[in-house]
Amino acid sequence: MTQRHYNSKQYKDNRAQILADNPTCYICGRHATTVDHLLEVDRGGTHDMENLAPCCLSCNSRKGQQWGEIKKKKTKTDQTFFCAPADDPALFISLSPDELAGTGDDQPALPQVRDYLPRLETSGIGDLSYGPQVVSWAKTFMSLDLFKWQQRCLFGQLAHDENGDLLFRESLVSTARQNGKSIGLQALIGWWLTEMPKLRGQPQNILSVANRLDRAESVFNALAPMLVELFGAKAMRTFGRKSVEMPDGSMWEVRAASPNLHGGSYDLVCADELFNISERALSEAIRPSMIARRSPLLSCWSTAGDESSEAMIHMRETAINEIEKGERSRLYFAEWSIGDRDFRNPENWGYANPCLGKTITIEALQAVSKKDSFLRAHLNMWVSSRGSWLEEGLWASCKVDGPMPVGGVLCVEMSMDTNRYVGVRSSMFDGLVHTSVEFIVDNEASMWAEIDRVMADKLVALAITPTLEIHTPLNLRRRMTVVGQAELIKFTGLAQKMIIEGRVKHLGQVTLSEHMNRAVMIKTGAGVTLSHKSSPGPIELAKCAVWGIALSSKYQNRAKPMMVVR
Repeated sequence: MTQRHYNSKQYKDNRAQILADNPTCYICGRHATTVDHLLEVDRGGTHDMENLAPCCLSCNSRKGQQWGEIKKKKTKTDQTFFCAPADDPALFISLSPDELAGTGDDQPALPQVRDYLPRLETSGIGDLSYGPQVVSWAKTFMSLDLFKWQQRCLFGQLAHDENGDLLFRESLVSTARQNGKSIGLQALIGWWLTEMPKLRGQPQNILSVANRLDRAESVFNALAPMLVELFGAKAMRTFGRKSVEMPDGSMWEVRAASPNLHGGSYDLVCADELFNISERALSEAIRPSMIARRSPLLSCWSTAGDESSEAMIHMRETAINEIEKGERSRLYFAEWSIGDRDFRNPENWGYANPCLGKTITIEALQAVSKKDSFLRAHLNMWVSSRGSWLEEGLWASCKVDGPMPVGGVLCVEMSMDTNRYVGVRSSMFDGLVHTSVEFIVDNEASMWAEIDRVMADKLVALAITPTLEIHTPLNLRRRMTVVGQAELIKFTGLAQKMIIEGRVKHLGQVTLSEHMNRAVMIKTGAGVTLSHKSSPGPIELAKCAVWGIALSSKYQNRAKPMMVVR
């Protein structure tokens, strides 16, 4: 933009108004010091408020450079761009250098952050994927080399079979903030809108939602002008109902995530920051809108949430349970997080920040490390070690290799949201209590089937909560005891003491470790107990472990032999 445009009174007044409240950049979320024209002035953009957005200097400069490159390519929009063969993972991984073009100067990085692999990822993905095509699309039309972590999760969620149908119906990608989730999401939307209609032979409908309308619209503001310029799209910019219509009839709509979001039918739904999208919006509005489409994808991207993030908790717990079983369903999951490593050590921060040293610096993280939101927002932790009943690293130190001893006590509980039924078996052997997750299922019939499987060992006793006691079969009642809040108060202190003294061992299961580490202990008039309300997520496995640790030291495989009457 020329200096004449900068001197415009309308531009100056609107710029001052936009920057008055210290806004964040609509592209990267950092502090904004400039404003950006969503539609460039030299192709008809105005200085009106609706065409201006707060932007940091780095993103504004990058966008200007991209527009310069786009103008050079305007006559080549029908070119066939390079796509790495989908069946060549090695070639896929080598498509991009470590740096993302235009995100700012590289910063000194710790050695291990060069490893872009997630801490948790769905297994059995296969070799065929549309992911490499998205990478090439971003390079050609966005002038961006996607980060390797972005490449990996796009490869995973866009894996397909020999017929071109996606292996996964839903996906959840999770990293700490400011690592480029929105850029990966933009590339996915842009590629699907322009290339998937050619692959499937029919127009595609896309919906993007976010926890806030302004966040959902920020993706639109970054991507829509390029679609208009290069692909002849038509953009509608009414408040709360922004959309892009392609020449072939494909449509991209932008909405706030709401249970009242009805009326559409979508091939791709992108959810930004799932942690703050309600379970009701996901189940009643979003998922039903995809039922009639061929091989659709619900692509969710998010940082960790808290106990109110029911939709994300349910997806995440389901995925982790499948990972531990070695199973693959229609849900792809990849998470970059610190896990049970020491959050106070900056050398571990890279595990949650795959762009550390690129878009994020150690110094910037250290500057916010004292804030309450640091663990969740910047280390992608659901676990709040500062309030946990166990010291950081204590539970990890209790890990041993199998096998799990026979017998003991199977403790069964239902989650607070009634979406899961869990069973944890604890057994004492040679003076040590070993504890392990036996099952996590989503309905009562499956729960009783799992209980029957475990209770086939006649040395196992059953501990079950009052809610489920009424349905306990008669043949199990002799081996059953009822446990609840009173027993939790009675046993929590004992279980904690046994763990501290090294008398409890486990097999390192991720789900159990997360519940144990996030559980918060509170004082009551009768003693101490684990509090669901005070914990930053589900803790039903931890409650079962507490009951089992105490009861298994009592039972010690003392089941009486059955009397046989002839």
